[in-house]
Amino acid sequence: MKTGTRSTALALGLLTLAVGAAFAHGGATGIVKERMDAMTEISRNVKIVGQMLKGTAAYKPDEIERAAKAIAGHAGDAMTDLFPEGSLMSPTEASPEIWAEWPEFSAYAESLQSSAQTLEGLAVQGADKKSVAAAFGKVAATCKTCHEAFRIKK
Repeated sequence: MKTGTRSTALALGLLTLAVGAAFAHGGATGIVKERMDAMTEISRNVKIVGQMLKGTAAYKPDEIERAAKAIAGHAGDAMTDLFPEGSLMSPTEASPEIWAEWPEFSAYAESLQSSAQTLEGLAVQGADKKSVAAAFGKVAATCKTCHEAFRIKK
């Protein structure tokens, strides 16, 4: 493939991704948009750490610290505050089960904050990669479990 064609294909691919992301949040306003943006930020930071631990990006403890701090900042009360009762306006992916099972949902939000803070602390301390990976596993597992319980399947 020629360089010009490769650049065009890359540009089209990036445009498709940007349009897809915008479409996913298309029409979101108010609290629904705020929480979708927060979840996108959490996801972005989880991916950053995951890539480092998989070896597809350079392992940088200072970036892990920053990512973990960002995740923790969107968790706990910061997360539950984004879910006032009945905020199911389209295009939300929040399940009504959140409010039916509020204590469980709140526990996931707190667990995410705690596990992200642990990850941040390990990065600050310069812990070995194995310890960082174990702490990251708790962050990722909390996201997965909460999404399985409280996110509407696409």
